[in-house]
Amino acid sequence: MDLESIKAYLEAQKEVPEVKAYLDSFKVQAQPTLEVFKSKLHDPDFKSFMDSEKDKHLSKGIETFKTNNLENLVTEKIKVLYPDADPKDTAMAKLNAKIEKMEADALKKDLKLTASRIAQEKMLPLELLDFLIGADEPTTINNLTKLENIFSAHVETLVTARMKPTYVPPSGGTPPSVKNPWSKEHLNYTEQGKILKENPTLATQLKAQAK
Repeated sequence: MDLESIKAYLEAQKEVPEVKAYLDSFKVQAQPTLEVFKSKLHDPDFKSFMDSEKDKHLSKGIETFKTNNLENLVTEKIKVLYPDADPKDTAMAKLNAKIEKMEADALKKDLKLTASRIAQEKMLPLELLDFLIGADEPTTINNLTKLENIFSAHVETLVTARMKPTYVPPSGGTPPSVKNPWSKEHLNYTEQGKILKENPTLATQLKAQAK
C-alpha cells in the first residue's frame, strides 16, 4: 500500500478503536507525515497490523480475479481441449479407424506372402521375415536384398575359412599336412564330393596331383 492508500484507509477507519488509538499517538502533529509512517514501520504491532491489511486486500483481489476471469479461462481451455463433437462425426471416425486397420492388416499379410516367396527362392531364413517387412512392397524387397547380400558374404567367409586346411597353391604342390582325398593313402569319396561342389578348381588340382 502506498501513502495515499494508507491515508484513505485511516480516514475511512478512524472510528475503529485500534485505528483511533493509533491516530491518537500522532496528536503531537497536526497531520501524520511520511517520516512518521516510516518510523512506525519498525514498530512490531504496527507492522503486524499493516501486513494483516495487505493480506486482506490480496485475498480479495485473488477472489475477484477467480470470479471474473479464472472461471472463464478454464471454460475456454476445456472447450479447446475437448470440443463438442457431433455423434455422427464420432461414429464416422471410429469406422474410418477400423477400415484403416483392416487395410493395414491386409497389406501386411500380402507383404508377408511376397517376402516368404522371395526368401524361399533366395534360400534365406524365414525366421527373419517379420523383421524384413516394410511399409510397402519395394521397401520389403529392398530389405530382402540387403539380407541376401549379407547372408551370401557370410556364407562365403565360412566356406573360405573351412577350406583353408585343404587349400593347395597352384604352383607349390600339396603341403605335407594336407590330405588329398583322391590319393590312394587318403581316398575319401565324401570329401571328394564336398570339394567338387565347393571348389571345382581345387578338385581338378588335387586329381592331377593324385595321378
